[in-house]
Amino acid sequence: MRHPGQRAIAVLTMLSFSLLMVVPARAADPEIDRLVRGPAGKDWVTNGGNLTNQRYSALKQIDTTNVTQLKGAWMTRLKGSGAAGKYSFEASPLVKDGIMYVVTGNDDVFALNAKTGTIIWEYWSGIDQKISTACCGWVNRGLAMGEGLLFSGQLDANVVALNMKTGEVVWKTPLEKWENGYTITSAPLYYDGIVYSGIAGGEFGVRGRLTALDAKTGAILWRSYTLPAPGEPGSETWPSGTDHSMRGGATIWNTPALDPDLGLLYFVTGNCGPDYDGAMREGDNLYCASIMALKMKTGEYV
Repeated sequence: MRHPGQRAIAVLTMLSFSLLMVVPARAADPEIDRLVRGPAGKDWVTNGGNLTNQRYSALKQIDTTNVTQLKGAWMTRLKGSGAAGKYSFEASPLVKDGIMYVVTGNDDVFALNAKTGTIIWEYWSGIDQKISTACCGWVNRGLAMGEGLLFSGQLDANVVALNMKTGEVVWKTPLEKWENGYTITSAPLYYDGIVYSGIAGGEFGVRGRLTALDAKTGAILWRSYTLPAPGEPGSETWPSGTDHSMRGGATIWNTPALDPDLGLLYFVTGNCGPDYDGAMREGDNLYCASIMALKMKTGEYV
């Protein structure tokens, strides 16, 4: 028979445990999570404008009555970054609280005063200039932001997090090695404490995947492969007798879309490689050239 005091402790412990089970966890960056759920306004905090990649702005200063009056406000030279012929400059800048963040084809990141173009800080990637596994030029398609950090996927297959105020490196996580054919050209996505990044390199026989990283630490939370291993769903769409999962392709070089209410991530995959026309393989070859949906917290195939 328990002492009354012990009984009280047991009841309080059970109540506390119940509260922990029902109180929702606080979002890691509630402001960014709120901004990316709706149409973009004065801030543009994710590559596609919002979680659905609509690229729509609710601002109304420019319309059909005054668009012809637009003219250049400023021009800034980014100190020669990504200026050679091998580079492309494809990234949409992010804007938050009057500061513009842009990344070049050399994976160098610049913070600019959005009204004047003055450089506030700069990050130089220092990536190996001998990278030979970029199939289609040196390019970075954009950044993500959250928790006071900027996230960038680099051509050397590293994902790096920078302090938004200083440009200092907070963490850097290798997803693979560029020497094995892997590169990153896509703009990552941030939501609810997680950074999602695709991988490129289908032309070099890599195995496509989406990787989820902890935004604070850079730790890899999970990987979801876009080429099924033998015996996995979709493997029956490949020729039998070969480990097609290691033959390459179905890479992700776009920013995923995300539906927080359904808890799903959506993205498209590239072609199978290295034979583009399928001459080496019969069948539908899932999941190349496909639209895919995964559970956003686990990467489980949906």
